[in-house]
Amino acid sequence: MTHPTKSLDPHDRLGVYKTLKEVPSRYRFYHHADAYEGEDTWQEFCEEYEYEQGNHARYEEEVDRAGDYWKNHMDGRERHHALAMPDDVVTWCADLLDGGSERRAYDYWLRVNRFYDWLQWHSEHPHRYNPALMATLTGDAAHRVWRWKARENRNNRAEYHRKKNE
Repeated sequence: MTHPTKSLDPHDRLGVYKTLKEVPSRYRFYHHADAYEGEDTWQEFCEEYEYEQGNHARYEEEVDRAGDYWKNHMDGRERHHALAMPDDVVTWCADLLDGGSERRAYDYWLRVNRFYDWLQWHSEHPHRYNPALMATLTGDAAHRVWRWKARENRNNRAEYHRKKNE
């Protein structure tokens, strides 16, 4: 029996809105700035979901480090960390790649991507699109992070099949 795998094409994972241009004005995040002011939505996400995803002692520290880097970036762009635009993610990925490895950039991006997935699945949040995933279609740096992820996934799948067939 084979297990279904997620597509490695970000278009396939985006849902209805593939680009910010396609998102109707009424669904854009800027309408919700007042509701998010002073809220630490990242911490809520971590406590409810992300901390449970790790299986080693320092996982929470790694998640917090990624979150702090994301929130500081968004503060510098004068936007709440839960209300990013794809361009915010692109510039953040570029900063990550300038200062470190593709692996680190991917690890941090993955957490922000999960954050926006989590927001989309919670009815108390108005999120209907994922700017982290949209950024992989529009920005060179975010696309580079996605390519690294896709390459790793392909390698992991090949290794799994190799071991399974031994």
